[in-house]
Amino acid sequence: MLIVLLRAAGTRNEGKTLGMSTRGQRLVEAMKRRGIRKQFALAYDVNVNESTITRWKNDGPMSIDHAISVCDCLDISLDWFLTGKGLIDQHKLTSLPGGDADEKLAVSFRRAARPLTDTSKSLLLQFFDSITDG
Repeated sequence: MLIVLLRAAGTRNEGKTLGMSTRGQRLVEAMKRRGIRKQFALAYDVNVNESTITRWKNDGPMSIDHAISVCDCLDISLDWFLTGKGLIDQHKLTSLPGGDADEKLAVSFRRAARPLTDTSKSLLLQFFDSITDG
């Protein structure tokens, strides 16, 4: 499992420097902006212990998979979260072909598929292939 310990210089968002040089500070900011007041809620969504969220807030090690899950749950940019570069909502500025509906479907699918086993994911993909002639 790949573990990241990244620190970056201050970041910019909405034209203002947020001055958050650590991933932990960015996690706290993202939780505030998304209205998550209890870290238990994020821990539940990411499928980790609450103490893990506390460790991450204190810039403890985090796997890439967990970083991706956190970003999906909080709907924040992975680049911003890991490096502090760009905007917290940078990922929303890049639209997928087909517009908002396709993007929302892709995000919903990623969230729904996260807790599935590999076998369930494989069966779901087979199902989609069968209905799309893929």
